[in-house]
Amino acid sequence: MVWLLDDVYDTKHRAYMMREKEMKFEPLKIRYHGVSSPAMPYDERYTPYIKQAGLLPWIQLVSRSTPNLNAPLVSALADRWRPETHSFHLRTGEMIVTLEDVSLITGLAIDGMPLCMSTDSDGWREQMIALIGMAPTEAEDDVEEGEEKKKRERKAAGDAFTWIQNNFATCPPDATDDVIQTHARVYMWYIVSRTLFPDSTGKNAPWMWLKALTVFDSKWSWGSATLAYLYRQDHT
Repeated sequence: MVWLLDDVYDTKHRAYMMREKEMKFEPLKIRYHGVSSPAMPYDERYTPYIKQAGLLPWIQLVSRSTPNLNAPLVSALADRWRPETHSFHLRTGEMIVTLEDVSLITGLAIDGMPLCMSTDSDGWREQMIALIGMAPTEAEDDVEEGEEKKKRERKAAGDAFTWIQNNFATCPPDATDDVIQTHARVYMWYIVSRTLFPDSTGKNAPWMWLKALTVFDSKWSWGSATLAYLYRQDHT
């Protein structure tokens, strides 16, 4: 068999250690931030607006049932990932994640407008209030020093999803169309921040994803953005 990469690269991966050095490794612990919970129930009144935004197939999939992840299988794929080529190197050949894969797996659009916008967060709180009627209050100044201060800062920075759940989990039965739209917008923000564009903490809901939902029918290419973000994560 013709090797795709020089053997020296294999010595840096778990698969080599397990086979050649007979070292025993447990499957990797998978960072996973599911959304199937009573904390943010799906409301059928959101459907027309989610459909307009082009996110309906994905949100219907993850909001009803998030799949179980096979840790050994994911570990095996991670062992065959080569950052030198940004692809998986398998015994049968080289494999990459393509836009077609994203489209087939997620149902997200891969055509349309590129999801490009400023990440400048100046004035985000005022913009959020204008868009959804409220925003998290500023954390109180903390004069404590050392580890206690760091713990409090992490807690203050990690309340985004809790804040969303506390304020937008349930849309009132007698809600006006404007209120339903607001809840639908926040629901989409919650889902895409946890599934399509998560970070390692599983606690942050970046303002820019909510900003992308200012206009429902913007025709964003959510599939292209998802693939780009996946490869971005390889560098972080």
